[in-house]
Amino acid sequence: MTYWLPLVEFLRKILKCKHVLLAGESRGGQKAVKHVNTEPCNEMDLTPVPTKPALTAKDKRKIMRNNVLQVLIKSTVMPFRWLKSSYRCFYCYDIFQESSDLKNHQQVHVGDEIKEQAMNNYWESVVYVDISNLACNLCPENVTDLYDLIDHLVAKHGVDYNKDVGICMVAFKLDNFAVNCLACGASFYTFGPLLHHTNKDHKGTSAILCDVCGQHFKDGNLLRLHVKTIHENTGLLCPECGEKFETRSKLKTHQKNQHDLDKKYKCLVCSQTFQSHYKRSRHMATEHKNRQEIKCLHCPKTFVFRSMMMTHLRDTHLKVRNHICGVCGWKAFNSNRLKNHMYKHSGEKNFKCEACDKAFTTKKIMRAHFARMHKTIQSQMMPYEHQYVGH
Repeated sequence: MTYWLPLVEFLRKILKCKHVLLAGESRGGQKAVKHVNTEPCNEMDLTPVPTKPALTAKDKRKIMRNNVLQVLIKSTVMPFRWLKSSYRCFYCYDIFQESSDLKNHQQVHVGDEIKEQAMNNYWESVVYVDISNLACNLCPENVTDLYDLIDHLVAKHGVDYNKDVGICMVAFKLDNFAVNCLACGASFYTFGPLLHHTNKDHKGTSAILCDVCGQHFKDGNLLRLHVKTIHENTGLLCPECGEKFETRSKLKTHQKNQHDLDKKYKCLVCSQTFQSHYKRSRHMATEHKNRQEIKCLHCPKTFVFRSMMMTHLRDTHLKVRNHICGVCGWKAFNSNRLKNHMYKHSGEKNFKCEACDKAFTTKKIMRAHFARMHKTIQSQMMPYEHQYVGH
C-alpha cells in the first residue's frame, strides 16, 4: 500500500493549509473564534513524499548481524549450528552428538568479543538458537518465548533491534531424549528431522531442502549445485568434516581455515591425545570415569552418547523399521538410515579410506578394504567412530 502514501500526504497538506476553524472549537488553548478562514496557504508544498528506499542485501545482512548480536549479549539465548547430522559449537565448530554436551561446552565461550567476531563472520540469513533456559541478562523479568524477549529488550531496555528484516532467528528447545516443534508440538527423536519439518511445514527458512542433509536454499539452482558438489560422487572429501571440494587446492584452503591439521584432541585429565572427539570421549569415560557410560537395557553394550544407545536400541532390539527401500525391500527405522542405504544402489561413494584415498559405498566395505590392503598401518589412523556425515 506504499503507493497511496504520497496522495494521502498531499490531501493532508491541502486540508491543513485551509485553516478551517468551526465555532466552539479552540485553537492552541485560545478562545473560540466565529469566522472561517478559507484563504489558501502560501506555504503549501505539493512535492510527493519520497518512499523509504529498499534495503540492499548488504544492508539486510548488517541489520541481521546486529539484531542477533544484541540478543546474544543481553540474554541467555544460545546459538548453535547444525551440519552433517551433528550439533556444532557456534563459536569453534566443535562437534557434539548430545545437546547437553553442546550446552556445557559453549559455557567456555564467554564475553562479548567472541560473539561479535562470530556474527561478523556469519553469512546465513538466520541463526538457530536454543531457548531452553530463556532469560534476560539485564533484569529478572520473566519472558516466555523469543518474541517476548525481543519485545522486552526493545521496550524495557531500549535495545537497538531493527525488525525490517524479520526476527533473524529460529528458536528450538534442545533436549537429549526428544525435541519438539515449538509451532505445532510434533515430537522427533533427533534434531535433523525436526529441522526438516520446521523448514518444510512452517516455512522456517526455505521450503527448498536437500533430501540428504536437510540444508535449505533460496532457489533450485543453488540446491542442484549443492547436491552436485557435496553429495554426488565427485570432488575431494575433507577427512575432518566430510565436506567435498572440486579441487585439491580448495580442500587445502578449507582445511587450513576450518581445521588445524595438527590439532589433536587432548585428554582433559592426562597427556594422551586423540584424532577424534569421540575417541577422546570414550577414553575419558572408560579411563577417568568423567561420565557414566550408558548401558543398553537388553545387552552388555555400553555407549558414550545416549543418541548412539537409542540408535542401537531401535536398530538391534526394537527392530522398528517402517521405511522400506523400493529397490531391494530392505527396511530402516527412519528416513535418514534409508537414504544412507540408498547409496548402495546409486553407486555414491562417501566412505573414504584414509590410507589410499579410495572411496566406498559403505563403511563396512571400506573397513574390509583397509584391513585387507593396509595391514601395516595402525588401525587408530581410521576414525571409524565418526558417523557418516550425510546420514
